[in-house]
Amino acid sequence: MLLEVRDLHVEFRTRDGVAKAVNGVDYSVDEGETLAVLGESGSGKSVTAQAIMGILDTPPGKITGGEILFQGRDLLKLKEEERRKVRGAEMAMI
Repeated sequence: MLLEVRDLHVEFRTRDGVAKAVNGVDYSVDEGETLAVLGESGSGKSVTAQAIMGILDTPPGKITGGEILFQGRDLLKLKEEERRKVRGAEMAMI
């Protein structure tokens, strides 16, 4: 498995309260596969991609649950320096 997203949750803290932008996203991509993510405006497509890439604006955004496994490594458990080495060299988004 190249990429596996398990039960991903992302929230944004605002003056008006908490906005749940991503609520339990799951998908997997094997090497050589292509994944297209479609949805209405505001459905969480970009926020999901930013969370996977580690470029989510924090604050106000926060990953509150789930796992993002890239080649078996949980990206959410990597230090930022290690995560930076993965971005661009091993993983990118369009």
